[in-house]
Order: sequence, then structure tokens, then C-alpha cells
Amino acid sequence: MMRLVVFQENTIPCFAIEERHIRRLRDQLPGFEVCWCRTEESFHQSLPKAVAAFTWRWEEAWYDTAPNLRKIATPAAGHDFFPPVKPPQVQIHHGSYHGEFMSETLLGMMLAFNRGILPAYRLQLAGDLWPRTRLPDVRSIRNTHAVFLGIGHVAAFVAAVLKPFGIRITAFCRHPVRAARPACFDAGDRILSMDALDAVLPETDHLVLILPGDTETDRLLDARRIALLPKHAVIYNIGRGNCIDEAALAAALDSGAIRGACLDVFAEEPLTDASLLAQDRTNLLRLPHASAFDPAYMDRFLDEAIPWLQEGLP
Repeated sequence: MMRLVVFQENTIPCFAIEERHIRRLRDQLPGFEVCWCRTEESFHQSLPKAVAAFTWRWEEAWYDTAPNLRKIATPAAGHDFFPPVKPPQVQIHHGSYHGEFMSETLLGMMLAFNRGILPAYRLQLAGDLWPRTRLPDVRSIRNTHAVFLGIGHVAAFVAAVLKPFGIRITAFCRHPVRAARPACFDAGDRILSMDALDAVLPETDHLVLILPGDTETDRLLDARRIALLPKHAVIYNIGRGNCIDEAALAAALDSGAIRGACLDVFAEEPLTDASLLAQDRTNLLRLPHASAFDPAYMDRFLDEAIPWLQEGLP
């Protein structure tokens, strides 16, 4: 019998494996000995005989203690928690279902910011019982223009949620010829190379960052590019925090150079008082890297990981 080692403890409840998930694994993978490890020590003790592992993270030295390992599955979409080098016989699967949840979070951000919900709630907390004349610049998101930085699987979910509002989408990526065009795109939607970004930023209503955290994306949205945005534009980041020059963004928010920002991620996490974005601003909405939170998170991971694990193994 092949051994599957499961080490997916997490302080965020929806990110942690539960007894019901382990029962599902044992029911659907009768050819596997499923070892549920609750500590890193027990995880390491189980690795020598493991053919597969489900885990949030991996270190390069662990390969030496797992000579039989062939497959690793992680719920994480980003590659941040895995070393760039792996043995050739090992396959790694990263979760690709996050857009189902993140797209709803982004839509919620857009509606809360543009339809006056967020400022109304702020005024409510301040004791204003009827702030009809104090809601700033309420506007519709219908038939506006969203610019995506990144066009992976999360962006495809986001696009599908936005298109019923008639939002036109222009997406940017490194290799537009290779990029899969989302099924919801219509004739007015485009996928362009990064070379064209500066020309499109002045036409942007919503700038949506859905980028990975690699070095080529560091401060991609810098002071010069933020200055190209129209004053009514709002920036949304549900990718990785390294993509924005946070000092430049803070300055743009304070000066009114842009309308606002809704951020789920930051350059340094968790956010501390030292961050330039820690100050409370009426035009800034912050989430604590929570755009994918959902009770079904681990269920969706198993929906992907179980059939993937079964492929190519005896």
C-alpha cells in the first residue's frame, strides 16, 4: 500500500485539514495509507516511506528524507512556500480553484467602494444617522473599464463575475500569445503585452492586480505608473503585495491623485504599524490576505488533488 502523508495544519480554520477531509481521503483512495500528521515532527517521521504528500509548504532538504516521493499537492496557488529546485521524479500540484472565492471578494470590494456602502458604514460608525449629503462620488460599475495585471486562472474567474455588469476588460501578461483567453471575453476584451500597459493606464477605471510574487513583479506599479491613472481610478490588489510601490500608493491616496485602493495583500505581512498603509484612510479598504477565505476551501482542494494524485500511479 502506498503512503500519503498529510500535513496541513493552519491557524486559519478554513485552511486547516479536518477529520471529515481525512475520512474522504481514506474512502476515495483505498490504495493509500493516509497518515494524518498534526505536527512537523510526525510529518518528518512519516516522509521516508511516503509516495505522496499534501502540505502547505516544503523545504529543499526534505527531499533527502523522502526517497520514494513522487507527488506533492499544496492548496496554495502561489509558489512562495516551495523551493525552485526539485528532483525530476517529483511532480507538484498547486491549487487552481482560488478564483471561485477571490472573484466574489473583488466584486464585493468594487461594489462597497463605488456604491457608497463603505463610506456609509464609516459615517455610521462616526454616529451620523442620515448621511445622504456626505456620501462621496457614488457611481455605477456598469460599462466601466477594468485593467487586469495578470491573466491566470484567478483572473478567469474574476472576469466571469465582472462581465455580467458589462465591464470591458484589458488584461496584461508577459506572453499574451500563450495566454488562454477566458471564455467570457467578448470582442471588446483584450490580452496585451506589458509593453502596452502605460498607454492603457490613463483609460482605466479599475486596476486589478492578480500577479504572482516573483522578482519580475517587484514594484511593477510604481509612482510613475500610478501617476498615469485617471483621478477616478481605484486600485485593487488580490495577488501579491510586492507588486506595488507602497510609498507611492500612500502618497497618491493622501493627495487624491487616485480615488482609492482596496488591498488584500501587502509587501510585508502581517501588516504592522510601520507600514505606510497602516494609517486609516477613508479611501483605503484593507483585508488581511483573506480574499480566498471560505468554508469550502479544503473541499475544493481535495476535488482537485484526489484525481490528480491518482493519475500516473499504480
